[in-house]
Amino acid sequence: MQLSTILKIITTSFGSWGFAKFFYEIRTGIKLRLREDYKFSRDFLKERQENPNLHPFVVEKGYQAIAGSRRVDPEEIAYILSLKNPSQCLNDYLKGKKYLNKLDVRNDLKFNFKKKYSTSWSRRWRKSLYFILYFIFFFIALILLFFNQSFSFKIIAIALCFPLAIWYLEQAGRISDAERLVKNQQKHLSTIHLSLNNSYTRK
Repeated sequence: MQLSTILKIITTSFGSWGFAKFFYEIRTGIKLRLREDYKFSRDFLKERQENPNLHPFVVEKGYQAIAGSRRVDPEEIAYILSLKNPSQCLNDYLKGKKYLNKLDVRNDLKFNFKKKYSTSWSRRWRKSLYFILYFIFFFIALILLFFNQSFSFKIIAIALCFPLAIWYLEQAGRISDAERLVKNQQKHLSTIHLSLNNSYTRK
């Protein structure tokens, strides 16, 4: 067996092992993160229930930690946690909140679409446009990457066309996420801790 062949085998083996180790670490990290999220959520919500006079700063930081973002309204997170399938609703909120009005705690206590997204047609044509642009940029990227010998065109495909295609697909998905949240606002708790100091009770 030639030395070059042996080196290729060794390189391939190490490469395969490296990829396997990388994906294993990702999977393990996700499991650990889920466990940490569970423990924190359990402890925070228990403390919130047993001690309604928690300092507003602690309450705000607690809800932000559950959401995994500082750019959220704690009262909106508290409301979302009162819905059926709160984990899915929270994910939909984080992805689709740019299309929603702020939660109105004084009136109907529901998320509604912003005015320009309020009709199904206004959302449908935007999603259709995003999907069309996704396929256009994805198709262009494939042509530049696989049917063109120029290195500069391959760079354009990787650095510009593929990211744009993914971005447009994500935007269409975000609208669908917002629609799912608005549609699935079915509460399963009688008490919703909205105010940083008090509770809003709905029977």
